Amino acid sequence: MTKPASSRADFYQILSVPFMGTSTGLSKQTIKLAYHKALLKHHPDKASAIAQESVLSRATSNGNGADGNESRYTIDEITTAYKTLSDPALRAEYDLALRLDRVKLAEREKTDVFHTGLEVVDLEDLTCDDSDEESFCWYRGCRCGDDRGFLVTEDELEREAEHGEIIVGCRGCSLWLKVLFAVEDDG
Repeated sequence: MTKPASSRADFYQILSVPFMGTSTGLSKQTIKLAYHKALLKHHPDKASAIAQESVLSRATSNGNGADGNESRYTIDEITTAYKTLSDPALRAEYDLALRLDRVKLAEREKTDVFHTGLEVVDLEDLTCDDSDEESFCWYRGCRCGDDRGFLVTEDELEREAEHGEIIVGCRGCSLWLKVLFAVEDDG
């Protein structure tokens, strides 16, 4: 089975059907009709005649004959999309991979922030301050001269426990520290 690629259209886009998120959203008949429409639309012999008609209709309707948003798919891509979406087991596997790709993409867009002078360290590289009985904090000096420039509290670590990393800015300058850590289960 082909995994979804972020840079390329997914099988739902190729067949011009909506991604419902569940395998029960589209009937086999709907997928089959979409497959036949896609074949007709992107067939090398028939697509040129259809494209000329659509260019003429767009030119008369809005005065603009060029449409750069129209994607072209090969017969192999269309057939692969149809075979995957029409088989319930392959479709369920593909849907899962597609959802995971979308989650990864969303997280990557959320975390791809440039931090000046980002240094990666382990939590064990920081000094632990346990003078306060109720909460711990870890710190590290920064090259700007602040002895506790990078400060991480126990509450911050708990909030980021599922990620296993936290990004902390220096209190005295524009440098950043990515602190990696692991959470121990009490089980």
